[in-house]
Amino acid sequence: MSFRTKSLLYLFFFMLVAIVSAVQYASAADKNAILAEVGPYKLDAKTFEEQIKSLPPQLQMMVAQNPQAKEQFVERWTQITLLAMKARDMKLDQDPEVKSRIEDLKNSLLAQEIIRKEIDKDIPVSDQEAKEFYEKNKAEFSQPEMIKARHILIRPQGNSEKAWKEAEAKAKDIKKKLEKGADFAQLAKQYSEDPGTKDKGGELGLFPKGRMVPEFEKAAFALKVGEISAPVKTQFGYHIIKVEEKKPAETKPLKDVMSQVKQMVKMEKQQNELEKLIDQIKTKYPVKIHKDAISALQVESPAQTQAVPHPTKSK
Repeated sequence: MSFRTKSLLYLFFFMLVAIVSAVQYASAADKNAILAEVGPYKLDAKTFEEQIKSLPPQLQMMVAQNPQAKEQFVERWTQITLLAMKARDMKLDQDPEVKSRIEDLKNSLLAQEIIRKEIDKDIPVSDQEAKEFYEKNKAEFSQPEMIKARHILIRPQGNSEKAWKEAEAKAKDIKKKLEKGADFAQLAKQYSEDPGTKDKGGELGLFPKGRMVPEFEKAAFALKVGEISAPVKTQFGYHIIKVEEKKPAETKPLKDVMSQVKQMVKMEKQQNELEKLIDQIKTKYPVKIHKDAISALQVESPAQTQAVPHPTKSK
């Protein structure tokens, strides 16, 4: 398993247990100023601060700088507490499905606390460790050759040979206008039939090899900066391509990514510590995974919208 894959799994685990970090629990301790009360529940300053710290940094800054945001947060707490009290009056907390979900939330919160106490701590990373990691994972800091381009797409009106010939003829006429000095972006806005880029003058942005369909990619990467292609036929129609910038493949030097590398090494160490902790716990609480039952599960995929014709590869 690659470092990137393991890291994504590790982050996904942290995200799962962090979801409940903002769940509202009232504190019964009266050690700080009381900000709000709902029946027997109280929100004190200490609990408020802990809940704010669980928010993303941008939201933390917003609450810190905006008194109204603080009031809205407290108001939100009162609303949630009121709704929870009503749910208890309706005995929803005794519903088997709700009880199961509450237990899941409790498990997630407890798992988060274990990680915070045992794993999420300051772990030193030396320059030598960072260098060794960088050398083993240089691909993580490599950027492939990329180009920035625009295109004008002319689609055939139907799939007949005549329709394709008419589309090609129209594309060739547009190419002649460009050869006479017409502005590419203006012609793209006027003629292109790619709704995703038409209003942006045909701009596709930067992209590496492997992103576009083969015919488009071959033609685009063969062009020099400022050069405009002849009409290129793909499954979507005829494209006229203009390359505006080329970026050669490169690997970022260690000095430019040192802080990032050290953070990745720290994450790897934390990941190893987490795996050791889980293996240790398994000796006391054996785990059984029933793969046959998992394979038999039927999970519905969300509805997908139909893709708009574009030179990117079909999925």
